[in-house]
Amino acid sequence: MGSRLPAVLFGIAALLAPMAAIPGQTGRAEQEPRYDPGSVVNVSATVTDTREVPKGSPLSGLHLVVVDTDKETTVEVYVAPVQYLKELQITYARGNRLQIAGSKVKFGGGTIVLAREVRRDLDTAYFRDEKGRPYWTGGPT
Repeated sequence: MGSRLPAVLFGIAALLAPMAAIPGQTGRAEQEPRYDPGSVVNVSATVTDTREVPKGSPLSGLHLVVVDTDKETTVEVYVAPVQYLKELQITYARGNRLQIAGSKVKFGGGTIVLAREVRRDLDTAYFRDEKGRPYWTGGPT
């Protein structure tokens, strides 16, 4: 009877192993990119679309799709978690003309700008410190 225990444990492990390989089952399928102070860009842009990435997904929160008015290229910008923007009473919409400073990093097979600050008209919203630490985490600045 004692010799059956290893066989049972092996069988359970064999059944559970495929589940560990299923993306999204335990944690995030893709690692969130890190802010890189060495890759900071400044973009003059017009918002063409906004989208909300749900909690539990990498870079959950508000994403802006903008057209860089200098280069006439489309850029995706991650701003911040939606709840943080609501607390600050900040909204962005199609047609907004913005000045965005942030780190351009690789993510999801392309590139994305992790916004540090976003200026609209005379208002500037700061989302990260100079090193890229997000203000919404409440950590040291």
